[in-house]
Order: sequence, then C-alpha cells, then structure tokens
Amino acid sequence: MNQPTETISPTQAQWQSLYQNLRTVRHAINNHVAVIMAMAELSQRNPAQSQKLCQLCLEKAPQIAAAIASFSELFEATMTLREEHQREPAAVQK
Repeated sequence: MNQPTETISPTQAQWQSLYQNLRTVRHAINNHVAVIMAMAELSQRNPAQSQKLCQLCLEKAPQIAAAIASFSELFEATMTLREEHQREPAAVQK
C-alpha cells in the first residue's frame, strides 16, 4: 500500500498565507514608523523644514491604517472560512 503524500489542506494553506501576510504587514508598519520617527527627529533639528516633514509624516498614517485594514480583511475571511469548515457535518468532511 502506498504511503499517502503529505498535502496541505486548504485551511492550512490559508493559515500559511495569513501568517505570510502578517509578516509583510508587520514589516511595512515598522518601515512607516521608522520614517515617521526620522522625520520627527529631522523636524526638531531643522524647524524651518518642519511643515514639509510633518506633511510626509501625515502621509504615512493612512498607509499604516491601510496595511492594518488589509490584514484585518484577510484575517476575518480566514476565520469565516475556518468557522464554516468546522460547521460542516462530519460525513461531508470524510
């Protein structure tokens, strides 16, 4: 009898995708926050440029919010699919 090959169920694939997306979002947020911190420091050192630097900082906030919203949508979709999968009758899952 042949050994079954290890396959990734759709749920496992979704969790892996979710994890990869979380890593990407975390990286993007860290980058945006680093830019905001750098701009704040430059603004303190060069008050004449503070208006321009503040504008750059204000542009980063929506990018952070969009990254979080995108991840939240993916997370909620994965959780919904997981709940639907768990509700399936045992006969259907076999």
